[in-house]
Amino acid sequence: MSGDFDAIVIGAGHNGLVAAARLAKEGKRVVVLETSPVVGGLLGGSDPVAAMPFGIHPKIHSGLGLARHGLRYGAPMKTLSLGGEGRVEIDGAVARGVSQAMAANYADLHRKLARYSGALARMLTKAPPRFRDGVVGDMLTMAQLGLSIRGLGKADMRDMLRIILSNVWDLCEDEIGDGPLAAALAMDATLGGGIGPRSPGTVLTLLYRMASTGSGGAGQRSTPVGGAAAVVSALVKAAETSGAAIRTSAPVARILVDDNDRAIGVALENGEEIRAPLILSNATPRRTLLDLLGPQHLNAEDVARLRHMATNGMVARLDLDLAELPAGLTEADLAHRIVVAGDMRQVERAFNAAKYGELPAVPAVEFTGRKTENGWRLAALAQFAPSDLKGGWSKAKKDRLAKSVIKVLDGAIPGFGGKITGAEVRSPTDLEATYGLTGGHWHHGELRIDQMLMMRPFAGAAQYRMPVAGLYLCGAGAHPGGDISGLPGWNAAGQAIKDGGAQ
Repeated sequence: MSGDFDAIVIGAGHNGLVAAARLAKEGKRVVVLETSPVVGGLLGGSDPVAAMPFGIHPKIHSGLGLARHGLRYGAPMKTLSLGGEGRVEIDGAVARGVSQAMAANYADLHRKLARYSGALARMLTKAPPRFRDGVVGDMLTMAQLGLSIRGLGKADMRDMLRIILSNVWDLCEDEIGDGPLAAALAMDATLGGGIGPRSPGTVLTLLYRMASTGSGGAGQRSTPVGGAAAVVSALVKAAETSGAAIRTSAPVARILVDDNDRAIGVALENGEEIRAPLILSNATPRRTLLDLLGPQHLNAEDVARLRHMATNGMVARLDLDLAELPAGLTEADLAHRIVVAGDMRQVERAFNAAKYGELPAVPAVEFTGRKTENGWRLAALAQFAPSDLKGGWSKAKKDRLAKSVIKVLDGAIPGFGGKITGAEVRSPTDLEATYGLTGGHWHHGELRIDQMLMMRPFAGAAQYRMPVAGLYLCGAGAHPGGDISGLPGWNAAGQAIKDGGAQ
């Protein structure tokens, strides 16, 4: 058996590293165990899956002193829409390349959504309430949320409550009409999940995404200088300088539980055992509880809720190699997020195909890119590409998706297809196999009404505490969910510290 620790963190993705750094900063002896030879999860490696990360949440950036470890941000990222009505540029609340009237309507809508997301932002840095046993802290959390919403004023409060559970399609149709601006908002509301623009609750997911952005401000992505690698490097330094140990190529086989039904450590696949009274898992809820812990330690209701979680991924990653950039696409463009979806109808039609297990003929696409020794490499995300594809994923299906994506890009950027020298597709099932993502889902589970706040990952397992004492969930399957804010890891570590090893 290895030397004992105060805490074990399973998985060195960004949330696991955030959790380890916070625990170590509080004086805990921490070890992080990562299956892969490299750290970072979806941010790791030379071609990270999450090639366009949000900035780490400001509370974490300051709390862990990430600036001291080299993490800084450039100008807020713009969104460039290259589909539909020519080139449209979105810079926060400012839209260029559309009519003056549409730009004004978009600015009004963006400012309104920014106010509403600000009212929700306070909830993201707190453990969600359980509403069990009349706990005062839970009541205070909800009271603070109520006060934040009430602070918007009577008219805005009424409007927020009117739209928050509605769909982004109706919101955009009412406020700005369909087109590239609406398509960009629809992509933000649905990216990574199995929901389309017409799905109920997509306004809430849009507000959540806006609220969780980093230093760029509500709704505006601010990416780090140096990209995903800079985030991983800073988090590793923050954890290690605080005393945490990080072990790669150390896959966990199971979580150890004593006779009192308390987690006491882990066993690695090589047979080594490591003990600690706190176990924080950055793995998905299903992998943590069914695979590593085992259903024998759960009640029947918890097992049923886990197995009914919506976890089917809907995004495929394409790496496209180009000899040179086509006319109409510049190196400066690749510093920003580029969306190729002319209107919400394209996004909705792509979702309609995927929800029936089919590949969309015209996928909605967003991409970024970087210069390489032999030209350029573009990292493209195809939305929607279902993990439960009829007949399963095969090379032929991947080739078909690649051709569809290239056709979409060629339509928006004439001459694009002729510059391609190579293409690689990573399907949701590939992501599941490589990163342990249940269903290949980036967010470890749908961000929808019945899997958010005190219902995330499922009823009875909120506040990061899992049904077995001493075990916490610190990944995207916990509140507030996916993206690269780091908040699930930060909040989970805070809850474990607050509990002091006892639940």
